[in-house]
Amino acid sequence: MTARDLWQAFSRADRDPDALALGDLTRRTAVDRVTELAQRLRAQGVRPAQPVGLQGPNRPEWVLGLLALVAAGACPLLLPADSPPAETHRLLRTAGARRALVVDPDGADWAVLTGESEGADRGLASGETGSEPPAQAPGTLLLASSGSTGTPKVVARSPRSVLDEGVRYHRAGLARPDDRVLLPLPLSHAYALGWLAGALVAGAHVDPVPPRAVGAVHARLRERATVLVTVPGLARVLARRRALADDAPFPALRRVMAGAGYVDAELDALWTRTLGVGVSRNFGSSETGAVLWGEPGLASGAVGHPMPGVRVDLLDPEGRPLPGSGAAQGELAVVLEDGSTHRLHDLADRDEHGVHRILGRARLGVVRRGARWVSTMEVESVLRTAPGVADLSVTATGPDDSDDQGLTVEYVPADPELAAPRRLQAYARAELAAYKVPDSFQPRYRLRRSAVGKAQAAPVYRLAAARPVTPAEQVLAAALAELGLPPLLVGGAAAADLARTAGLRADVLSPVLDTACALGLLATDSDSAGPPDAGVYPPDVVLAGRALAARVRGDAVGEGPRPPAAPAGPPPPDAGLRAAVEGLLAEAAVDGTPLEIGDGGVPQSADAEYGACVVVGGVHGPAARLGSLAALLKPEGLLVVADTFVSEPLALTDETSRTTVVRWLVDGHLHWWTAQELRAGLEAVGLRVEEIRAAEQAPYTILTARKTS
Repeated sequence: MTARDLWQAFSRADRDPDALALGDLTRRTAVDRVTELAQRLRAQGVRPAQPVGLQGPNRPEWVLGLLALVAAGACPLLLPADSPPAETHRLLRTAGARRALVVDPDGADWAVLTGESEGADRGLASGETGSEPPAQAPGTLLLASSGSTGTPKVVARSPRSVLDEGVRYHRAGLARPDDRVLLPLPLSHAYALGWLAGALVAGAHVDPVPPRAVGAVHARLRERATVLVTVPGLARVLARRRALADDAPFPALRRVMAGAGYVDAELDALWTRTLGVGVSRNFGSSETGAVLWGEPGLASGAVGHPMPGVRVDLLDPEGRPLPGSGAAQGELAVVLEDGSTHRLHDLADRDEHGVHRILGRARLGVVRRGARWVSTMEVESVLRTAPGVADLSVTATGPDDSDDQGLTVEYVPADPELAAPRRLQAYARAELAAYKVPDSFQPRYRLRRSAVGKAQAAPVYRLAAARPVTPAEQVLAAALAELGLPPLLVGGAAAADLARTAGLRADVLSPVLDTACALGLLATDSDSAGPPDAGVYPPDVVLAGRALAARVRGDAVGEGPRPPAAPAGPPPPDAGLRAAVEGLLAEAAVDGTPLEIGDGGVPQSADAEYGACVVVGGVHGPAARLGSLAALLKPEGLLVVADTFVSEPLALTDETSRTTVVRWLVDGHLHWWTAQELRAGLEAVGLRVEEIRAAEQAPYTILTARKTS
């Protein structure tokens, strides 16, 4: 590879200038736009080797912005699109970046440089020491990575390192010149960057789309995308999507690659059975890029052989490479093209054919009973199939050097009875060897995950400087004050610690704290602490706050009238919404009379199997148990849900969503805030979600699902 960086690899003169290269842009158009933006950046004071943030949605313009920063000689800091302002500020400060290129494809100016140039006089922000990060070569890419530790850090990848990874993909035949590579991944993530480099090096067509744009993925597959790059969680959603399955096979699709997560044989079989293409595997790190890959058909957890140009070793406990290339078990270490060695801190075994299987992070690999390794990812994969489990994460407890660590399971139950801790424990004992059975099973209302599905550590909450203004904000602030939490939050505390200290229900406290963060009353950034709020609120707001505080304490909540000034819920369903639901039932030719279920949950007398059940505005009711809904249906029976949801409970951007979520909290609704969460819950109780679509009657969404036979 003669190019020095990604920009030179993309703009090579021997490529067809009129062929589509980036989304709907030809190579000629893309090169012109990058050249113009790079000139503008230089004119605005961007200098070689200067770190500059890059943030924006997963669209072709993001790639143009990346290439323009590289062409200008800057060091792009790839900021996650969904990072809140406090986290973005922290990452910029860590990388020594004072400016950011914000990409907005729909704006009048699609790329805007914000912040101050290095020559500007700038005082240090609170918490800054004035020390600068190490200088990097022009074109170095800076990646924001959690490193699987939950603590964000910045990883520097030299231009040569990124190109070398791209060449690996090309030499392995994963990215070819005639490919149309579909990337529904966060482009700021190292996994997506590697594939982007591979496609640019190969001269392939790259099509980036937003991570959750399932409809866009479907459209691109119909338009003859040849390679789909995804993560295991999204791969499961796509394979179960009715429209994709109905249109399969996709004649042009030759490879589905899943990385940044555990791929089991069940997922591989699901894709093969449903869409006719099995799931390939990918494995690497932020520092090294992808280093292992495998064809479909491998065992659960296996990721295959080393990629071209790299050597993969297994190390013994003293850090020495194990001899030979046969069966062995140890810590992964990689020697890259430039001769550098990297210990990946992952435990793996290698079979006699040289196929590697990842057991887990070295710090999370659990040594129990006879020094046997237990893969937390294996345990997680097995327990995900337990009845009623909508989401699940397994972590190790105890000192890292202990030979008898514990295992803790945190999970989201689709039904509190169906997935009670005792039942999940019994399932684990039936499916796993005794030394693999976890010690603790903790139900949670939601697990925090990154955009590529990695479980994230529980946050530390602190008071923010914002004052409550709207009724929704005031209700939450009143509840926090009623619970006596503001003084405890000044120095920062996790939800579990607060619950123990104040004697509160952690499962109810967590959504309250997350919602307070989304409304700006709390923050998880160390620089955002503020003084306790001592506001005086109207009596009806105080009543709503007390009702919410009672739920967090676990006290019985009275049946008195709702406070009139508390945030109002969604408008009641109108005739148009009910007509849309009746139209769906008519199209489905339902067997018998549908059972309609309201806010009160499943009627006690409803013990028969129905051909269809309808839930209008009742999913968020306190008695909404998804297992009991599924039990009412005959095999292949239809469930129709029409309810209101929010798009992202941790980032509430509009006032309607904010007031709706606070209303849910006051009324005791802790689950199924997003349509995708409800999908996971319904699938966990044996239903197959067929369609999710917005209703004409805002703000409702209509979801249909069938009971599997």
